[in-house]
Amino acid sequence: MTALQRVAVFGASGAIGSAIVESFAARGDTVIAISRSGRGPALPNVHCVTWDGEGELPELDAPLDAAVWSQGANCSDSIRTFDLAAHQEMYAANVTYVMTSLQALLAREQLAARARLCIISSIWQNIARQNKLSYCVTKAALQGLVQSLAVDLGPSGYLVNAVLPGALDTPMTRANLSAEQIARLEGMTPLGTLPALEDVTNLVGFLCSPANTGITGQFVSADKGFSRARIL
Repeated sequence: MTALQRVAVFGASGAIGSAIVESFAARGDTVIAISRSGRGPALPNVHCVTWDGEGELPELDAPLDAAVWSQGANCSDSIRTFDLAAHQEMYAANVTYVMTSLQALLAREQLAARARLCIISSIWQNIARQNKLSYCVTKAALQGLVQSLAVDLGPSGYLVNAVLPGALDTPMTRANLSAEQIARLEGMTPLGTLPALEDVTNLVGFLCSPANTGITGQFVSADKGFSRARIL
């Protein structure tokens, strides 16, 4: 039987973050759910913490066996509509938030030996998408971050990876995309359906579990093959 863990999930109030919290909690892990609102799934083994990325990170009980970053921001822009201030805000939300919070955890020695770290990025870190300039650029920056962390933290025994969701089958996706757009995405996906939140949580759960003994510096897509296939 797998030993129970202590896991911190940043961005715990979002669709992906809350699903990750619930997945860890369902297997009995103790979860610290961190979000701007301080809200998270109301479960006995889930402890909610409020932090908006500004100021000092609240003290978390040590040691943490795993930490997941699922926070982030999104917007639509292109080089013609690009706004520097808005871009910098998105960079702070998608990139430096991870760096400052992880730096705080390390400084306080709140990570257990061989802790597993996982950052939620997106398949759009590697694929251009129209009118998503700032989103794609900031997600692409996570590639350098994950690879640098894997090298810098490797001697301490930490494993660092990223999970790259595709267009997930969620109520928000179905509200924002037309039936025609969804059908087109499904037709371009080898398995013929959009990935579900469960596809993301299962992958994160493995990468952050003791079963992961040597995977680090990797970017694993949870998109049912969409980013690796071209169906003509």
